[in-house]
Amino acid sequence: MKKVFLTFTLAAASIGAIFAQEDTVRLDETVIMAVRASKKTPVAQVTVNKQDIKQAQVGVDIPYILEMLPSTVVSSESGIGLGNTTFRIRGTDPTRINVTIDGVPLNDAESQAVFWVNMPDFASSVNSIQIQRGAGTSTNGSGAFGATVNMLTNRPSLLPYAETSATAGSFNTFTYNINAGTGRLGKGFNFDLRYSGVRSDGYIERSAARHRSLHASGGWQNQRSFVKLSVLHGEERTGLSWNGVPGYAFDSLKYPYFDAGGTGYKPAGVNRRYNPAGEYRNDDGNIGYYDRQIDDYRQTHWHLQSSHRIFSRWTVNATLHLTLGEGYYEEYRNNRKFAEHGLPNVEIDGVTIKKSDMIRQKSMDNRFYGLIFSANYTDAGNKMHWLTGGSINRHDGDHFGNVLWTRINNGALAGNEWYRNNGTKDDYSLYSKLNYRLFQRMNIYGDLQYRHIGYVMTGIDSDLADVSQNHYFNFFNPKAGLFFDFDDRNSVFASFAVANREPTRADYKDAVKYGAAETPKPERLYDIEIGYLFASSLATAGVNIYYMDYKNQLVNNGRLNSVGYPIMDNAPESYRAGVELSGGIQICKPLRFEANLTLSRNKIRNFTEYVDQNDNPNDWNPIDQRISNIGATDISFSPETTGSALLRYSPLKNLSLLLSGKYVGKQFYDNTSSNDRSLDAYYTCNFRVNYSFRLYGVNLGLQCLVNNILDHQYITSAWVYRAIFADGSPDYIENGFFPQAGRNVAAKLTLSF
Repeated sequence: MKKVFLTFTLAAASIGAIFAQEDTVRLDETVIMAVRASKKTPVAQVTVNKQDIKQAQVGVDIPYILEMLPSTVVSSESGIGLGNTTFRIRGTDPTRINVTIDGVPLNDAESQAVFWVNMPDFASSVNSIQIQRGAGTSTNGSGAFGATVNMLTNRPSLLPYAETSATAGSFNTFTYNINAGTGRLGKGFNFDLRYSGVRSDGYIERSAARHRSLHASGGWQNQRSFVKLSVLHGEERTGLSWNGVPGYAFDSLKYPYFDAGGTGYKPAGVNRRYNPAGEYRNDDGNIGYYDRQIDDYRQTHWHLQSSHRIFSRWTVNATLHLTLGEGYYEEYRNNRKFAEHGLPNVEIDGVTIKKSDMIRQKSMDNRFYGLIFSANYTDAGNKMHWLTGGSINRHDGDHFGNVLWTRINNGALAGNEWYRNNGTKDDYSLYSKLNYRLFQRMNIYGDLQYRHIGYVMTGIDSDLADVSQNHYFNFFNPKAGLFFDFDDRNSVFASFAVANREPTRADYKDAVKYGAAETPKPERLYDIEIGYLFASSLATAGVNIYYMDYKNQLVNNGRLNSVGYPIMDNAPESYRAGVELSGGIQICKPLRFEANLTLSRNKIRNFTEYVDQNDNPNDWNPIDQRISNIGATDISFSPETTGSALLRYSPLKNLSLLLSGKYVGKQFYDNTSSNDRSLDAYYTCNFRVNYSFRLYGVNLGLQCLVNNILDHQYITSAWVYRAIFADGSPDYIENGFFPQAGRNVAAKLTLSF
């Protein structure tokens, strides 16, 4: 379930020598130097600047802005890049990608995921994004097992400004925002404001998005100090589409329809946009759809950032943050048992009725707060950069559910609460990083981090199971590497890193229901990276070889919990190994070509599959599980080949035409390596025009975009659940797929003053 936050931040990082430039408003960048890598840090990295963000930001969320980067695969539940969107890097899921905003953890402390839907139009507030693939450098928040993503919000402007933009596109998509700032006022003050609205019906039926957001900030600075207070507020209401499109809506022969217990309704014909969420039959037997089948959340971040240079070589920083949030999702559920909701059965004319259609809400109320701090030292010869810091954070979250209505009146009051539980998580960390120029062209890098996690859960879950439990971990995460410049154009690097990561709340609460013997263990990663970089005025090239060896990686074992999420088990040994190639060349003055390619192997060395066995398809009483040792298999959602290419033609200074393509190879959506549970490789091609001009003192920008110009039909993600029955009934198979839109268009107009 998604989180909603109010965050207060007093930021932590390092300032460096930029104070010497009196007329430059860049002090806010210092708040993330503690979590970012420099150009000579031995990690695979790429930084996306403000201009590239704005050019890619045409009616899509941040994951789709990053789509063309190496080893990146994106997916959208609505099928158009808005609403519930996500991305994977090197096949690792969002819970294993560490994300920060101005150095503050964005990953939800319990699920360890980032829910971009709760941050509408956040890209309009972002100045740059750095992605470090692999374990990366030490950062704040959850452990990075595939990548870290560090975002810097817009820095204050020297001059007053105003800007507004609007985007219109397919599927009734319309977004708009208004930006304004005072520039630098007297005595070093400045103020900035952005308001945004997002509306879209989505490609998938009933996946409509209705979002709003606000970002306001004010700051003060002089040559030695910087303070900034910002508020980032988001409201989202999104149609539930996370169950995906059932397989039988694509191909009833390949994906037959199983109506175990009469709980669903098969649509007539093939419809790759079909969304069964909220579907029911009314008293006349006609199919209808519940109009409040929605995800409704509010999220607000308050950031108070501060940095101060106390001596010529020292800078100190601190971050205080408080996060509050609330929200729910509401759903119509067919034929649910009263007993599952703590309600008594109903007697009508001597007949005991155990099930009824229901409307229910699942809600949460969260608090996240703490302190982030750091200190930075740079010596006189600029040979040594030393940074030390840490964080003290606590997350306190309540989860509860209410039955709002039942078709059969069993006497329950409206709003009857049937479960409530709480999770409290403490996360303390300390780190120290050193980058030292050992010789004229060689830098050595060392990075040590200690992290403590304490997790206390109490209460009853939605299936009435007691999930009370405590877990405590102490992790040591060392990293080291070398960076060597052959000359001004050629350089190489090598690094080794150890990363540890605790299981999520869902991992813990699901495991306790199956007995303490299955309580998940923490995961460990050993990451080796070797890279080569070439850069000249006409061409760039990069080669990165990686080997990521996992101990006790948590992987989907084939089971689902009571709300349909995968249950995870530790795989004792697994790995990801690959080579990432990237490059670009200026073919001629107006024409540039860029491309990247990743070739990889992603394996579980010895996978064990579990299939639930129940008594019969009517009662669904659990009996046991069929356990199968399959051996070496491919890790799910980890294609062996991904790549992208971009051709940019700029015949005029203010005009550019971009043709881009993305390829994602075949991938499996469970860990059995069965071709019956795989997604076909796909290729998409997009075309974009960017044109800017000045008219009557107003700067105008026009962007036109055609997505998927070849109109390919493709699927980016899926899930599957299988069950067997002791009475010999046919196996139950349920699945969901996430198809993406065919050819679609969008246009954006920007006016700035």
